[in-house]
Amino acid sequence: MQNIDHLALDGRSLYMLKLIHEHRSVTLAARQMGVQQSTLSHSLERVRGLFGDPLFLKVGRTMVPTERMDGMVEEIGHVLASLQSLHDTTNFDAAQSKHRFTVIGNDFEHELFVPAIFQTLRSLAPQASLRTYAFAQFSLDCLIDGMADIALCPLNGYESPDVVATTLSNDRMVTFYDPTRREAPKDIEAFATSHHGILALSNNETTYVDLALREQGLERTISYCGPSFGSIANVARGTDMLATAPSSLAHTIFRDFAWVEVPVALETMDFHMVWHVRNRHSPRHKWFRDLVKQVAKELPCCAANTKD
Repeated sequence: MQNIDHLALDGRSLYMLKLIHEHRSVTLAARQMGVQQSTLSHSLERVRGLFGDPLFLKVGRTMVPTERMDGMVEEIGHVLASLQSLHDTTNFDAAQSKHRFTVIGNDFEHELFVPAIFQTLRSLAPQASLRTYAFAQFSLDCLIDGMADIALCPLNGYESPDVVATTLSNDRMVTFYDPTRREAPKDIEAFATSHHGILALSNNETTYVDLALREQGLERTISYCGPSFGSIANVARGTDMLATAPSSLAHTIFRDFAWVEVPVALETMDFHMVWHVRNRHSPRHKWFRDLVKQVAKELPCCAANTKD
């Protein structure tokens, strides 16, 4: 095996490999890095020489990673996160920053928080950018490998010494319906016998609503099961279907629906900002956390609690 001069590797080259692996494209990686494709191709050839491995093979229009590249990408993420931490020990100047901030969450968090986060970021750090990701279930990996600066999620019962969770808002569930197609259910029996659209992020389609109904000997009819509240709203619109979702969505994707209180007792939901403890003293990361907390405080539909 060829010996590699590890000191010849630099953070920008590792970031290039990460982007090519993510996008499967030199063109898209070059665009994100703000350089010419020819420049990035030259850098890739240099790194290939250092590793003695092609790293990526061109198949049609796609750059397919080699086995060695696939094996390195996770560790590259750790190294880049460590380099970012070293950089962030200096003061952070938001007005001059060209940093890309990253947020991961579900569609509820995207609907509620992300537009205001983007507008505030654009105002305070006009040269910075924002990238958001969607996930089905919270995983610490997205924060460990530096994929996301923060995660926005309910964090139901999740505990780890490696993360810090700050409560941003809480909400209650209500039942939405299209007033052009039906009236509100008059009682719990009418609620149970109606057609329902539900959110399911896994193969388990039993929700807290179903568990509460079963305690009273009732079952409801699930007519649609979707991956996001947005999909449920799109399907329910123009039908007699009921959709139970956080009340804050009455301001966004369910804005043309009417709503009624759910006829069973449900606990309120807390939504958190979650971040890795290694970023506790990062000026850049703290600035962004403060921005998100301020956004949550100013949203009229949020009851904020922003203690670390």
